[in-house]
Amino acid sequence: MISLGFLPATILFCASFLLNLLVLAYRSARFPSVRRGFDRLQRRLTGRPDWNWLQLWHLVVVLSIIMAMNVAYNVATLHCADDSLAALASGRAALHGHDPFSVTTCGMSNYAMPYGLAEVSVNVAGALSGNVVGIWIAWQLLALTIVPLVWLIGGTDRRYLAVLTSVSVLYLPNIATNIGVENEIVAVSVLVLLLALQAARARRRFALTAVAAFLSTARFPALFPLLGASSSQRRGRVEHLLVVLGGFLGAVGLSLALWGRDAIDVVYLGQFTRNSQETFNQFSLLIREGWVHPSLAVAAVSGGGILLLVLWVNLRRYPALPATALPLLGVMLFSQYLTFHFVVWIVPVLLLGARVNWGLLVYGTLAYFDEAFAYWYLALGRGIWWPYEITGIVAAAVLVYLIYVIVRDAEAARRAPASRESSARTCSMEREDS
Repeated sequence: MISLGFLPATILFCASFLLNLLVLAYRSARFPSVRRGFDRLQRRLTGRPDWNWLQLWHLVVVLSIIMAMNVAYNVATLHCADDSLAALASGRAALHGHDPFSVTTCGMSNYAMPYGLAEVSVNVAGALSGNVVGIWIAWQLLALTIVPLVWLIGGTDRRYLAVLTSVSVLYLPNIATNIGVENEIVAVSVLVLLLALQAARARRRFALTAVAAFLSTARFPALFPLLGASSSQRRGRVEHLLVVLGGFLGAVGLSLALWGRDAIDVVYLGQFTRNSQETFNQFSLLIREGWVHPSLAVAAVSGGGILLLVLWVNLRRYPALPATALPLLGVMLFSQYLTFHFVVWIVPVLLLGARVNWGLLVYGTLAYFDEAFAYWYLALGRGIWWPYEITGIVAAAVLVYLIYVIVRDAEAARRAPASRESSARTCSMEREDS
């Protein structure tokens, strides 16, 4: 799972957890002493009255150093089973006009690369260097782009949100460890969702939406939150949906024309029913105990659950952020293949505020414990499976709670304008009576 090894990776996660906790406590009314302490410390160190000195480049430099160390370590300790070699083979195959979805790597033929045209494009860019270093740099640059996008979207709160993202247990442990080809996929998928949020308020929203739709081909479930984001379009919602579906299907059609059936069979159909006992939601129990097996019926139920959330946010006309967040959490809840590294997908949900962010801290912590300790150490190492299964159930319950909180807040926001309008009419009638 993690090339650093269990102990160093756990130390890194604990550091991220502590920083994440402190940043959340800084904004919490329950811990006023934390804010006073940090403010006092920064005044002593900088001589500035507030945090306005903090700029995006400060965060980017620190994260770049972390990523550079990560690349250097993983390239130096590269072994044949590393997915970065498969990504290099995929990029080289595409450069030479061959099928990038079924490659030969480390003596293994027909090695499946179940990721779409967006992922192939990045692999091509990385393969231009001629070695695996280019692949690693391409992956890390994608992951680094997430924080500047959060800064752009965050508005007046951008400093706090960018810092929170940088130290989050959803983000920092993932960009500082070797997570194989999934590093690239999760980074691309986060960019899809952040671009969708930016598109909701940008003048050239259809251009950004088209880019996001292309990027969503990297991994199919990313399309669902993008469809949910259409609910925020007061005008041109149909056009938005057409752009999303057109961009996605156009990229899929181009892949099919270039490389044949593998662009569909390996990337989409083969993944539709994919499941694994290495997953941390209710499927950790269901799959492990043999109560569900890979089938179109199970996949249809899972996909139907996500689609219900997409339909709900569109029917209720939620704003872009909750409209994106709900289908995104649905992907986490209904996915039959979910490892710790995919939690980085839900980074955009951090923009929803304190109540949700405390839940995300709990969820990310459960995810790490479930995979790194309960699965790899206890279950596989010692044959003790029940902690892994129970933690998966608890993680699924946290997701359900987060969905409830987001729906409740979105519904309250929908009622607020109507309440204000009713109050204004009442005041007007009282003035007329008087």
